[in-house]
Amino acid sequence: AAGLDAPAEMTASSLLPLLESSASGQVEPSRDAAFIAMERHDGCRRGGKGYPCRAIRTGNHLYIRNFEPTRWPSGSPNAKDCARGIPYGEIDSSPTKTLMMESRGEPGIDHLAELSFGTRPEHELYDLRSDPGQLNNLAGQPSAEQVVGQLRDRLMDHLAATGDPRALGLPAPWDYYPYYGRRVNEDWAVDEPPA
Repeated sequence: AAGLDAPAEMTASSLLPLLESSASGQVEPSRDAAFIAMERHDGCRRGGKGYPCRAIRTGNHLYIRNFEPTRWPSGSPNAKDCARGIPYGEIDSSPTKTLMMESRGEPGIDHLAELSFGTRPEHELYDLRSDPGQLNNLAGQPSAEQVVGQLRDRLMDHLAATGDPRALGLPAPWDYYPYYGRRVNEDWAVDEPPA
């Protein structure tokens, strides 16, 4: 839109043709999936570590690959592990978050708190037609094995083609990027990258 050439390292495709089109629905049949990536949002894990995940969303399914499933996706429950001293710091403070944190173990709350704060498995698959809220992970169920395999392979092929270090088995620099946000815990710091 600005008339600038995209830098060579940019691997995405412009959305401009879709925005300028007068057609509705799926304008370009080749665009049948969206690829999503997340690394670090806030400094809410020891050493500044992120929560690396990649995903592919098609019209019917969402497949997520969590590269570090032992890490807390919503941030550490321990405030000392967080730069701002806020447990589960990836979730902004709110009355709902406070209620779930203070009411863990209560019927009706514990399941929601686990969905919000708990660790995630390495692979997640959601059927968006029958489960638009993405609450029922189908990965690991025999009936979903084929879809998981197809979407996993397509995602990993895309990541390899676009040079994603996580897919190529290379060191990922994002866990060592400086943190510039507000810091309450003066002892909190980003780990040094390995030599």
